[in-house]
Amino acid sequence: MPGTDSSRTSSRALAIMFALVAGLALLLLAQSWHASLLDRYEFRQLQTALSTYWIAQEGWQLDYPLPLFGPPWSAPMEFPVYQVIVATLHSLTGLPLEQTGRLTSILMLLATLPALYDLLSLADLKPSRRLIVLTVVLTSPVYLFYARTFMIETTALCFSVWFLALLRRSLANPAWPWVAATALAGTLAALTKITTFLVFGIPALALTVAALRRPAATVRRSALAALVPAVVSLGLGWWWVRHADAVKDSNPFTGFLTARELHGWNFGTWNLRFDASFWIHIQENIVGYNLAEGALALALLCAVFAPARSRRLAAVAVLGFASGPLVFANLYHLHDYYYAANSLLLLAAAGLMLAAAWDDPRLPRGTNWLVLGLVLAFQLHAFYRGYQSHHRHPAPPPPELAATIRNAVPADGVVLIYGADWNPLLPYYFQRRALMVPGERENETAVLEQVLARLPPRRIAAMVIHGAKLRARPDFIRERAIRFGFSSEAAARDKDDELYLPAGQAPLRPPAPAISFAGEYGFPTDLKTDNPTGAALAIFRPAPQAVRSRYGVSSAELDGHPILNAHAPSELEFHPAPGARHLHAVAGLPDGAFAPGRDAITDGITIEVIAVTPGARQLLYQRRLDPARQPGDRGPQTIELDLPAGFTGELILRLGNGPAGNPTNDWAYWASVEIR
Repeated sequence: MPGTDSSRTSSRALAIMFALVAGLALLLLAQSWHASLLDRYEFRQLQTALSTYWIAQEGWQLDYPLPLFGPPWSAPMEFPVYQVIVATLHSLTGLPLEQTGRLTSILMLLATLPALYDLLSLADLKPSRRLIVLTVVLTSPVYLFYARTFMIETTALCFSVWFLALLRRSLANPAWPWVAATALAGTLAALTKITTFLVFGIPALALTVAALRRPAATVRRSALAALVPAVVSLGLGWWWVRHADAVKDSNPFTGFLTARELHGWNFGTWNLRFDASFWIHIQENIVGYNLAEGALALALLCAVFAPARSRRLAAVAVLGFASGPLVFANLYHLHDYYYAANSLLLLAAAGLMLAAAWDDPRLPRGTNWLVLGLVLAFQLHAFYRGYQSHHRHPAPPPPELAATIRNAVPADGVVLIYGADWNPLLPYYFQRRALMVPGERENETAVLEQVLARLPPRRIAAMVIHGAKLRARPDFIRERAIRFGFSSEAAARDKDDELYLPAGQAPLRPPAPAISFAGEYGFPTDLKTDNPTGAALAIFRPAPQAVRSRYGVSSAELDGHPILNAHAPSELEFHPAPGARHLHAVAGLPDGAFAPGRDAITDGITIEVIAVTPGARQLLYQRRLDPARQPGDRGPQTIELDLPAGFTGELILRLGNGPAGNPTNDWAYWASVEIR
């Protein structure tokens, strides 16, 4: 690109450009700052947040708490480097825990950039040209989203990149301070997340091989500078895995989380690596969440003009990137957040091609800025079409049942949970220790008794039954209630859970209804009031007294008949005439919401009818529609419902999102509502 762009003016312009992009990245990372952790991969976020909460409460310990399975109240996964940092900052600053977790992840991403900047000296780039690479990294969708989550990803990335930068320094100057610093960074990286650290093995090997090609007088010292950090970090990483497995083996409910049991989950089968669909999915993840198609194409074009040295460095980075899905095939196949580990290598390779060709005189003046501008536009568009939807549709609030449990269970009480596997959703929000029976092991009473033997008597203070399968087994619930001295009647319910408390315990205030509305604890409360107009008003008899929705309502037609578009979540409030006895309604989802070949389809909706009388709410009707997977749920669906005898009060008709709370394409509608 034009030689004149290497002037002081060009360098200043690149610095300004980097500052502007960094500022934009911070604004995007700060989106949904106070939203719940229930936006994407909530299981992983909540698991990390749960351990961090208890570390903040009880202090750091080697076998850090994950109080989900009973004593020893620990099932350590990664070494809690990130969790301890967050808990410490939370205690020192008083910032809310979740915002502290997000801030830590963002700071770790930013702390990665100086190490990458230092590594780029290998390409003999001018300082201002290195900023081009950093800019490309900061526009990657995977970092613009996952660097603001309550996850360990950017912490592991930060220590891994610093390990690589310090390794370069120690190989060039094999003094013990450099070697010790390299070993420390490598150890922190390996302990934080070994699958991230190993991705940088190929770049580290390439640095070492290059150093060993120097004069023989320095080869021995360089070899030691590479060997010592590798042995220390990998050795301590191996020790931690063994120690963590020993802790998990001490509880009969946590053996399934040991490294030997997760071997297939982590690495996948050999056949997976030779499956065309696997590589198609990897390609979709790359262009969808890491390096957009247009940005990748422009980087390849720039490679033609880049010096051979830069191309070799980029090739090493790409090999490191590829090692992630090649080694941990199943993890990269299933989880897009795993690309936070290796995406930086691909982005650095692409950015290096742009930077290396920046001053090439064979290209017309201004081509460099045009190419860079297009790359940034492609990257931001990829973010918008992907992760930005999680900000446009805010995460659901925490389940209100968690607050009910927290108020009903003493601080030293334990909540026994059946049917939820080891999902930390409720335990994180009710802030009490839990004893979760994982998988489908609810009938293994002898194993449970073995765990209970380690607890003081009467420490089990509540029981939660999760899911329709177990809730439909009254004999099981009754037997468990008798065993633990609970009432056989649920004290509270939400859509998926029933709460049982000790017999004779004072009823909850306000008292839980005998039949509680299934969406009571999860349905949004931030809906806006709408006033429908047009032909859709004719479908209601009587007219609704209130219409509330998140995305607005509108009149439309379906097969020539008027309908009210009421994208879920939304609700209609009716005041039927005294003595009304029957409800007839028609609702559904249009074919376009689940048409094959779309980028996204609905995961279904729920239809609920709630009766509201003074002092009580009663669920009269509930049905889930999943037309993408259940052909019988397609087209208009009719509701015929007899109202309770002598009913006087309000009726609320609700359209809710699917089981994951995802509103994507939930284009629900009402075609008829008649209450007579």
